[in-house]
Amino acid sequence: MADKTTFSCGDSLDIQQVSSLYKRLQKSVEKAINIELKADLVAKADTAGLQMFVSLRQELKALGGDIIWKKPSDELLQAAKLLGLTVSLGLPVAAE
Repeated sequence: MADKTTFSCGDSLDIQQVSSLYKRLQKSVEKAINIELKADLVAKADTAGLQMFVSLRQELKALGGDIIWKKPSDELLQAAKLLGLTVSLGLPVAAE
């Protein structure tokens, strides 16, 4: 198993994408315990999409790994903040 693999989040992390994202992410989990998420193109994120990443992070942490966010978009950061998931997702906390 590799130490790290990269995964592109695309532009939408919402309920309509959760099933396909989950299947693709499971393949990444099989490859590595650290997953670098390219999130600079995310324009839409909802509760279902972000909850999936909270679960993914918990799964990776149990294996000794984690999520590494690469350039999370402002929209992603705002949605996480609004839902109170910034810390659970391991996203940077912006200064108020």
